[in-house]
Amino acid sequence: MMEVYLSAGVPGGAAVGAPPQRQPLIVPDRLSLRSPTLKGTSSQSASRVPAVLAAVAIAARHRRSTSRSRGKALHALSDDVVTVVEEALNTVEDAAMHVFRLPSPPATEESEELPDLSKPSGRRRVVVLGSGWAAHAMSKVIDTSSDEIIILSPRNYFIFTPMLAAAAVGTVEYRSILEHIRVANPTLRFFESTCEGVDLEKRQVMVRPRGKEDKPFPMPYDVLVVSVGVKPSSLGVPGVYEHCLFMKGIDDARQVRSRVTECFERADLPIVSEQERRRLLTFAVVGGGPTGCEFCGELSDFLRNDLRQFYPQLAPLVRILLVHRGKTILPDFGADLQDVALETLTAQGIEVRTSTGVVSVSAGSINIQLKGATEEQTIPCGLCVWAGGNGGQDIVKDLIQKIPAQAELAKEEGRGNTSRLFVDDWLRVVGAPNGSLLAMGDCARTAGASPLPQTAQVAAQQGAYLARLLNRGYLLDSDTTPHLPENADLSLLLRSRWQKEAPKFNFVNLGQLAFLGGEKAVAEVGLGSMGTSKAQGQAAFLLWRSVYLVKQVSFRNRILVLFDWIKSRVFGRDLTRF
Repeated sequence: MMEVYLSAGVPGGAAVGAPPQRQPLIVPDRLSLRSPTLKGTSSQSASRVPAVLAAVAIAARHRRSTSRSRGKALHALSDDVVTVVEEALNTVEDAAMHVFRLPSPPATEESEELPDLSKPSGRRRVVVLGSGWAAHAMSKVIDTSSDEIIILSPRNYFIFTPMLAAAAVGTVEYRSILEHIRVANPTLRFFESTCEGVDLEKRQVMVRPRGKEDKPFPMPYDVLVVSVGVKPSSLGVPGVYEHCLFMKGIDDARQVRSRVTECFERADLPIVSEQERRRLLTFAVVGGGPTGCEFCGELSDFLRNDLRQFYPQLAPLVRILLVHRGKTILPDFGADLQDVALETLTAQGIEVRTSTGVVSVSAGSINIQLKGATEEQTIPCGLCVWAGGNGGQDIVKDLIQKIPAQAELAKEEGRGNTSRLFVDDWLRVVGAPNGSLLAMGDCARTAGASPLPQTAQVAAQQGAYLARLLNRGYLLDSDTTPHLPENADLSLLLRSRWQKEAPKFNFVNLGQLAFLGGEKAVAEVGLGSMGTSKAQGQAAFLLWRSVYLVKQVSFRNRILVLFDWIKSRVFGRDLTRF
């Protein structure tokens, strides 16, 4: 056996000044050299990874247990340090699984026919609905050697959604922020399709291919992971779906980009009246969250830096209006940064209306009303971008109706909101049979707890967490805490770092960023009780660009985004419309 000694401080009966006792942490002798190889990984490179991670993780948890008597502040700091260590170890584990994954064997003439997916397979079949942040993070690190992973989604790519606003005005190109789902993990199965329904008793989904000539077919599953996100909601405002554009996907960004240039081309015609020109060049944005504020900043830069030099006579007529029903924009940020954001947008000529709701939207105008006022105001506009709310996907609403516990929780905790499935601390859908239904991302919230923000950060962490639960072999059908099987071999113990019971999902909030235009932004960065660092102006802008560049999902995307930034700065944004 091998002993790792940890300093434990002065024990209760020891004399002051005596050397601290060292408590041995017992680790198996063969842990680092002869641990079993991770399934689906390169043997010599990956076999040592779980052993090192297990030893460091055990030491970190042991260290935390010996420091709890030193006061709440020190204990909180210790928890933060341990959280950082464990998240770093998780990152190393995920990277090892991703890098050393064995590729699929090349196809040959003697290759067997494709398996019949309407029948159960020999391995545990995990079906994932969606290709957003959570599903993409899960697919990156899931072990396809032990489980059969199938992803169903109507789009075959992942979108780096925080940069959709930049793509909508040409700061970056669409394909620079996309990654094909098969590139993320070439060893999984993907079908461009939608899920029409779920039979919870038979554990079967009805799959409808995207092609109109293809008929739907059933597919059995052992574990179903719902990661379909949310869709734009009109919040009951008439005319939103008919007359507004959104900011949810590449098609939305294309429509916005085309509509902006169309408004300028029409306004430049000599037969257009002055009143119609002003209407065409008024751009309304509904929603003062990060999406709405970032789009206003990107649109302002587009107008000031590019369109102004080609349409100088139209520049004085341009108007950007941001309508927000709350008292302050960027409600998740601190009050000081909210004020900075408001000042920054206003300084660029953007008109911000807070405490103002949209009553209705019609072709060519929106009707708004200040809270507490009785009169409505009509704002003629050439474009209205709606970023004012989200709603549940149809498949989520259907599952809530099928599961009585979900309907009850939606009524009690969700106040009738059926946009999100309630999950437990391990992301198992409450009320679903035998842990066979999981949910993550924007369409999930933890029962009995405050809902987490619907951000990419939360979804990505949940996707990687569920992948680790499956990789480590935890039994999800337990009525209580998921745990390892009683006869778990050393391979599973190494992967789980000797945690026989699965840890709960713990969201690590690393901060938030928002671009405001004019090479300015606001940023909050922190971790737990370590405090939050705030930045604004150009310093926050440099941080924003650095983080978004690093967080790109592949080296290819980093190069493309960096090149797009340089290209738009030197040559300007593309104004063509097709």
